[in-house]
Order: sequence, then structure tokens, then C-alpha cells
Amino acid sequence: MDEITLKKHLLDLKNEESTWKDYDQQELLDAMLEHIGSPDPELRDELIYHQFSQIIHNGDQLSDETLIDLLTKALGDEYLFYEIGEVGTDHVFKRSFSVLLITLILSKDLEHSFISLPLLDKARTELLLYLDLEHDLRGYVSEKGWAHSVAHTADAIDEIVKNPKLKVQYFPSIFQGLVNKVFTFDDVYIADEDERILAPIMTMLEIGLTLETVEGLFDKIPTFLKQQKDKIGEEKYLKLYANCKSFLKSFYIRTRSNDKWASIHQRIGKCLNEL
Repeated sequence: MDEITLKKHLLDLKNEESTWKDYDQQELLDAMLEHIGSPDPELRDELIYHQFSQIIHNGDQLSDETLIDLLTKALGDEYLFYEIGEVGTDHVFKRSFSVLLITLILSKDLEHSFISLPLLDKARTELLLYLDLEHDLRGYVSEKGWAHSVAHTADAIDEIVKNPKLKVQYFPSIFQGLVNKVFTFDDVYIADEDERILAPIMTMLEIGLTLETVEGLFDKIPTFLKQQKDKIGEEKYLKLYANCKSFLKSFYIRTRSNDKWASIHQRIGKCLNEL
């Protein structure tokens, strides 16, 4: 199905001029998946993503088997890792919006469990790998809408760490994977990426990530930044410094209003004073 036909069908669904049952549902699903990374922001964001959200979370329009099939495909090389490594091309939309589909399905599993532990674990490892490999860090792209790969991935990871099937023993490595994406000089985060990265970290702190694991980070940051300043040059260093400081400030604010985070709050304050 071409984009023009798909767009017409999805507009009719959105405007309630047709219903999901009026279509060959598998054909429509296949077309939505095929065009999930369209550079047309209306089709990609307002129609395809909107329709996936509707059919996944409103009622039982998709079977568990269909959701598992969608999740498995979205985690694959043709979607999550499609042309990974490219920067500045439209391919980032396919990767990033595959993450949004993954997030919807992971969220649905919290309502009723249908994802097996091996598949959930695969989602964890693939999302962390994707987060590490993605270097197109653009937020909003002029005339094409949101790419926001890092924010979308942090949202997906937040759904994973909320899942009671996931073992708490994985929290330190997840925490490290998220923090590693803060320490980048590829670009400067300007679209609340630091807040989105913090969300799964705060979730993990609530349900099993130890204070010691988190606090150990703040002792290392000042020395790390000083070492990098001599290695990567002034321009890259300024980007790295800006991302790091923004994250620390957001973390500082998030931990100031609850006494159980007092030790983290103090360590972040000390770290910021040393930068």
C-alpha cells in the first residue's frame, strides 16, 4: 500500500468516517509498519503512531500473537537498527518511531502479561544496544517533526524497568547505559532529553536500584571531564560539558524534595560545585 492510500485510510479512521473492522486489518498493519518512518510528519506521527496507540490500548483489537509479532519485527534490523550509524538522514525516523511502537507494546504488557521473559530480555538488550549505537541525536527536525531518538528510547526503557518480570539485577547495567548517553559530544541536548533519561533512573531507584550505584557516578564526573578536555578539543568538550551539567541540574532538582534522596542530592551538589 502506498503512502497516499494509507494516509487516506488513517484519516478516515481518525475522523471516525470508518472503523478498524472496515479494512483488511493485516494489510493495514503491514502498511503502517512499512511507512512507520515516513518523513511526512502528519502520516508518521499524527496518523500511524496515533492509530497504533488506539488499536493497542483501546480494547482488544489486536491479539497477543499480533502484538508479539509487531514487537519482534520492530526490534529487528529493518526497523530499530535500520541504517544505524547514519546522521542527518530521514532514516532516523524509522528507527525512532519503531521505538515508539515498542514502547506502546511494552506498556500494554503492564496491563496484562503476554510478553515472555526471553522476549522482554531481548527488548532490554536491543534497546540498550540501539541507545549506544544511535548517533543522530536531533530532537525536532524542521518541516519533518520530531526525531527524538534518545527521548523515545528512554521512554521505552522506563516501560521495561516497570515490568515486574524484569530482574532487579539488570538495573545497574541499564543505569550505566542511560548515563553513557548523557556523556556525548555528538550534539547538545536541547529538547528535555535529560528529563526523559532521568525518568527510568528514578523508576529504578524506587524499585531496587541502590543509592550506592547511583552515587558512585558523581565522584567520577569531575575527573572524567578534566581528562576529556585535553583529549577531544574545545568544541566537543563544550558539548559534553553542557550535556553533563544539564543532566546533573535536572537530577539535583528531582531529588531535592524527598528525604530518601538526600544523599544523592548532596552528592550531586558537590559534583556541580567541582565542575
